[in-house]
Amino acid sequence: MSNDKTSLKVGGMTCTGCAATVKNALEREGAKNVFVDFSMGEAVFQKPDNIPIERFIKAIEKSGYIVNDDSDSIIHSHHQKVKGLFIINVILTVPLLLSMIVDIPFLHQSWVQFILATPVLIIGLYHFGEKAIQSILHKSPSMDVLILLGSIASYVYSIIGWWLYHSHDFMFFETTASIITFVMLGNLIEAYSVAKTTKEIQKLQKSNDIKYATKKVEVNGNIQYDKVSVDDIFVGDILLIKEGEQVPLDGKILSGEVEVNEAILTGESIPVFKKEKDELIAGSTIIRGNAEMYVTRKKSETILAQIVEIVKKAQRDKTDIQKLGDKISAVFVPTVILIAIITFVLNYAILHSMAESILRSIAVLVISCPCAMGLAAPTAIAVALGVAAKQRILFKASSAFELLNQSDCIVFDKTGTLTTGNFIVEKMDLFSNVYSKEKVLSIVYSAENRSLHPIAQSIAKYCSQQKVKGTLLIDFKEEKGLGISFKLFNDSNNTTFKIGSFRILKENHHLKKDYDVFVTADNVLIAAFKLKDEIREGAQETIQWLQNQRKKVILLSGDKKEKCIEVAEYLGIPKENIFYEQLPQEKLYKIEELKKQFMVCMIGDGINDAPAMATANVSISFNNSASIAIDSAQIIISHQQLFEKLKIAFELSKITIQKIKQNYFWAFFYNIFAIPIAALGFLRPIVASLSMAFSDVIVVGNSLGLYRWTKELKERK
Repeated sequence: MSNDKTSLKVGGMTCTGCAATVKNALEREGAKNVFVDFSMGEAVFQKPDNIPIERFIKAIEKSGYIVNDDSDSIIHSHHQKVKGLFIINVILTVPLLLSMIVDIPFLHQSWVQFILATPVLIIGLYHFGEKAIQSILHKSPSMDVLILLGSIASYVYSIIGWWLYHSHDFMFFETTASIITFVMLGNLIEAYSVAKTTKEIQKLQKSNDIKYATKKVEVNGNIQYDKVSVDDIFVGDILLIKEGEQVPLDGKILSGEVEVNEAILTGESIPVFKKEKDELIAGSTIIRGNAEMYVTRKKSETILAQIVEIVKKAQRDKTDIQKLGDKISAVFVPTVILIAIITFVLNYAILHSMAESILRSIAVLVISCPCAMGLAAPTAIAVALGVAAKQRILFKASSAFELLNQSDCIVFDKTGTLTTGNFIVEKMDLFSNVYSKEKVLSIVYSAENRSLHPIAQSIAKYCSQQKVKGTLLIDFKEEKGLGISFKLFNDSNNTTFKIGSFRILKENHHLKKDYDVFVTADNVLIAAFKLKDEIREGAQETIQWLQNQRKKVILLSGDKKEKCIEVAEYLGIPKENIFYEQLPQEKLYKIEELKKQFMVCMIGDGINDAPAMATANVSISFNNSASIAIDSAQIIISHQQLFEKLKIAFELSKITIQKIKQNYFWAFFYNIFAIPIAALGFLRPIVASLSMAFSDVIVVGNSLGLYRWTKELKERK
């Protein structure tokens, strides 16, 4: 079994029932870890090495769906074919409906109604039949089963009434035609609406789907530029990007100056000026200028590719509320068929009318809508993921929407989270006669340059500004929360150096409060740095907003008491909610303790906070987009305006869960209310089929309301 994922584009799916049929078909052929997304028209699975891909394609097509793993052209032609069949159905169905309201003798002829209704039924069998049969065989009966049962029942009964009783009272050809026509109309509108729910995700995918690039090559000593497939470009290759073109891969400018629109990743449409050695990100667009760049990441590893993969993985995840809907949908169709049978039996026993009893049972079949429940959560999640990605908020799992919405205790790290992490060295003092300042700076630079921690990077930058040269280190060790230890290469004294917080000093050192980073040689203090950090823009307003939402806000930091209290007081965090000088393991224990009382959301920079973030119910990382792939948080905010986007993440999670609940309410209310009305004879099959066709559209339309929320968000700004 290969660990590689196989992805196929699948057309014709309209709801979770269709996805379940495709999933079961693939699993029966031996596929593992199958995920089918009806909204994106995609099936992802692990394929056994000894089974050819054609076998899985055949299994999907046998289930009544179409597969095309190269482009959308076949799927588009399929949709066009469905539209054509629907138009034929409308032409044939309209005269049948007219016969019910207009006195045209010709249209009342039994043979005329038979001729009009029969092609519609044949089209219905063609369109719904194979999928209905396969869904039964795969033990996941779909809505197609209900539609065919209702239309076939009315058609067969009409034939019997025509041949045996020669009476119009026993003929319902218009019911057969209208059920199929109205449901196909609903399917077309639904397919269009569902496609709109994924429009932002599709934009990301299209931006990541650049096919060709201009590569600089040398042939017989001459330089030339060839158009090549992006798949054939590797790290280190040199590309030419012209004005108006999209950047095909991540890289750095080798020569030239350009203005770049990076809105696809930053959300900011204002062009950014780039020059030699500046980074270019795949998917961004050159607004002005030309440049040569060398490639730093292959196609599958670009920042944009990582974002697309994160969003797609999030769609594969399911919230608890969505799992409940799936369980109900799985037993819905058999339950409705049972209700239809009971409806027929009871009505016939009471009314003694075969025609009326059949009409009512047919109405029960076609009024029921399992698709509405199947669409309730996935459509809302698809819209929310797209909206979030556009805001540069990446939800790694759709369950994170639910967990974030439930969070009532918000725990913040300080350094790099509440503060910018862009430290400034206020002063550096020497406490040794053995080592010169230049030597200490050289040692510190060599060591701190190895770390990604914001403090280490700031000190390394300060040292480099002093024009010092690095030195070779050995036995380098890093202990999170404490610091680093190492030795110098070819040091005859075999001295062990340490750089870190006050914890590397002896107990209660008198300089503990005066400096932030200390340097020791064999446990003897030789130098110390005092740093200054600034609080992030918007932090104070967001903390206040969270507290107004009745959420408990906690500061959990490894930094010194004095600095933590200073930051907390400025932000308005109560003293009892401040926990300072915490090692990574102590942070983890504190999160575990809080989880006994609260739903905990941990917000950190994803470096020293990883254990605590992994322990929290849900975690958010403030990070730059370059670190997306290795980040451990369920939610990543990679926008410059971090706290503004944090607030949006909370608001979006709340409104998304509201939309899901509203969708489920509508789906349940519709079915619970409509089925009894149909069973009692207050809804004729024609009206029932029309109502069912549009019930899905109402659910999807409610999910699309999230786009209206984003417009309101822009207006608020």
